[in-house]
Amino acid sequence: MNLKTAYICVLSTAIAFTVALSFGCEADRSPAPGMGDPYPAPMNDPQITVIAPELRNWLAFHPAVITDRADPERPMQVEVPVRNTSEETYLIDYRFLFYDLDGRQLEPAMGWRMQELYGKQLVRLKAGALHNDAVDYRLEIKWAK
Repeated sequence: MNLKTAYICVLSTAIAFTVALSFGCEADRSPAPGMGDPYPAPMNDPQITVIAPELRNWLAFHPAVITDRADPERPMQVEVPVRNTSEETYLIDYRFLFYDLDGRQLEPAMGWRMQELYGKQLVRLKAGALHNDAVDYRLEIKWAK
């Protein structure tokens, strides 16, 4: 068998195999199941989202201080202490989103605020809900623009 005949034989076998697979197998088009979060609490706080992945290793969060949640006459106030664990100075933007008892986000959403974090510094990120029916929050953090 010469080289040209061997090449044609291999090529025709590959084509036949590809055709057989395309007719014999149907692609799975079902939705992918949800996955559990690989980072359990307390390392992962579902109320804090650090949007910039490179910031995640350098920010440490302390438990939030929440006031006025039990008093229906006053809006909820939240304060989250965050520490810059590096020696570098970072400029971040942050915002709090507030939610009602049914888990719906309350509008208007807070605009982004800038905060400077010096090396090893602890700052308290603060915000207050605009509505009395706020019962939950989410803090979002990203690099400042």
